[in-house]
Amino acid sequence: MDQIQPYLDYFAQHPDWALIIIFLIAFGEALLVIGLFVPSTAVLVGAGTLVGAGKLHFWPVIIATILGCIIGDQVSYWAGRLFGERLKTFWPLSRYPHLVAKGEEFFKKNGGKSIALGRFVPGVKAVVPGIAGMFGMSQIFFLSVNVSSGILWGFAHVLPGVLLGQALSLAGELSGRLLFVLLILLVVLAVAGWLIRVLAASVTPYRLAIQGHLAHWANGRSSPIMHRFASAIAPENPKSMLVVMLIVGFVLAMIALIDIVSGLFLRHAVGNFDLTLNNLFSELRSPPGDELMERLTMFGDEIVLWATATAVVAWLAYQKAWRPTIAVVVTFIVARLIVLLASFSFSAPGTLAMPSAFRFPSEHALLAGVVFGVIAVLCSHTMARWTQALVAATAAIIVIAISYTRLYLGVNWFSDVGGGLLIALILTSIFGVALATMHHLKIKPFGMLVVSSIAFLFAGGLHINTNFAASELAYAPQDKMITYPLADWSNTNWSKLPARRIDIAGKTKELFIVQWIGSIDALKAAVEKQNYKSFGIWTLRDSLLYLDPHAPLDTLAPRPATHEGLKAKLTAVLPISDKVPARLTLRAFQSNVVAKDPGAQRVYLVSLTHETLHSQFNMFALPMGEQASVDEAKQFEAALKSDPSIEVLGEKQVGGSPVLIMKPKS
Repeated sequence: MDQIQPYLDYFAQHPDWALIIIFLIAFGEALLVIGLFVPSTAVLVGAGTLVGAGKLHFWPVIIATILGCIIGDQVSYWAGRLFGERLKTFWPLSRYPHLVAKGEEFFKKNGGKSIALGRFVPGVKAVVPGIAGMFGMSQIFFLSVNVSSGILWGFAHVLPGVLLGQALSLAGELSGRLLFVLLILLVVLAVAGWLIRVLAASVTPYRLAIQGHLAHWANGRSSPIMHRFASAIAPENPKSMLVVMLIVGFVLAMIALIDIVSGLFLRHAVGNFDLTLNNLFSELRSPPGDELMERLTMFGDEIVLWATATAVVAWLAYQKAWRPTIAVVVTFIVARLIVLLASFSFSAPGTLAMPSAFRFPSEHALLAGVVFGVIAVLCSHTMARWTQALVAATAAIIVIAISYTRLYLGVNWFSDVGGGLLIALILTSIFGVALATMHHLKIKPFGMLVVSSIAFLFAGGLHINTNFAASELAYAPQDKMITYPLADWSNTNWSKLPARRIDIAGKTKELFIVQWIGSIDALKAAVEKQNYKSFGIWTLRDSLLYLDPHAPLDTLAPRPATHEGLKAKLTAVLPISDKVPARLTLRAFQSNVVAKDPGAQRVYLVSLTHETLHSQFNMFALPMGEQASVDEAKQFEAALKSDPSIEVLGEKQVGGSPVLIMKPKS
């Protein structure tokens, strides 16, 4: 931090010069040898910190960073093209012959990839562009790699600083007690990481022993396939760890899939968590977000994924890698058959669930997981470890992004998406283990990545350009409202709504004691007549007061609560004790039911909790709640019934507690 601070201070005092300095630092970092002595990481992280703190704008900083590193590498490349081998005799390269030799070795080993990889490798990043020029790399190829890797490099250096700046900005508003809590959290994470490493090291001998026994057993079989499996799983095989990971992934995915499927068929419906998450995303939708998610989800449509899969198969066939080709084709066919044959529809729990075309498993999640999982596994057999990790991470990001869009757009339950991903993991694991038994694979993964990426992007772009209007209509938000005549609702249908609040994890909580049919403003006016104090929408700032262990209960906002993923539309509190701080907290949650008589009025579900103050370690205080007692609920309901502006439509019993159905008088 001491290294960054001088630059932070200068940027803060001279914002007009900030972008120029950022550009020059990124430019200098990319120059031959000179870049070794330019503190680019410190300065750019510092610039990002000022962005996070609100002192600089994000996009100008990013653009200045990217342009600086791209132009700096381009100048170094031109120097190499212009002077060739003579460049080694010029200052400052002449002072560092060992660095030039190291850069040449790196370039010969990695070829065109060295331009992108070299940016992130200390010791060679400042000489690789010049060496690429000396070795005659074409300008078009260099420029394409330079621009693409420069964009990634710029974001990788600025974004961590943005997050740091936001954290420091937030921490500056809090007491030292929060900083102490954050410090404890960092210590806990560090200790946890150390324990994981120790555990992994202690387990390794047992893992190797199990692999040895398994390889010995497989070698004892008469099947050639088992012999190849023994060779793949043998501890001395450097690729054996990948096979072990695939087998473990297969077992865990099978267990999780059995759990999900058994739960779905036993309930004949998805769980509360599915409905909660669906409602939560429906509240988060916005036109800009919808447009982005609709475009992303179209990249997961079958036509795009099959185009990508076809490119993979065509590349393998071109390389005459017949056995991998057959394995890939079989895996894709099995995935498609699962989508066709094992497709079930499950509604949400309860009788008020909207009819749904949701299908288990999610076709998008399953096919995307299989296609990109197969690509990642194919690349893992001939690539270096870090390159494998980069490809696998990229594939995972694409699959997760496509799966996320299905949840955001409300076209799949979480169970659908989870089931699709688990089946994809199972099929990918089987394919990976089968591939490990094959020898002398002629895959050339970098070519396959280029071909499949072009197919994916081209097919996706063409599909979006051609069918976006129809897709936009299909993914438009659905009207989930259900209308009942008021008399029917108050007499019988009232019981179709949940009797208890369902939290974000899908667990049932306190009972609802009132069903309010009318506007939320009318309910707010009614409870304020009973001396309840209304709170606004809960924000993160409300949590800051929790860090004061001496804060009075009446100054603390009630903790946020949700029902089926939806926040409370009204929160109000009533102090009930002077000796021991306590209060009643009322929350009203909006349902998807409208009662009509003759005007349409939304039905709200009202809960009541008894809250007290809990202080821990003299560091923070939290209002903790439990369901209000029957007497407290009856007193509250009696107060509402005595209000002449309220009409009681019915009084029911649920779980030993009274439930009132009421509305404001016309």
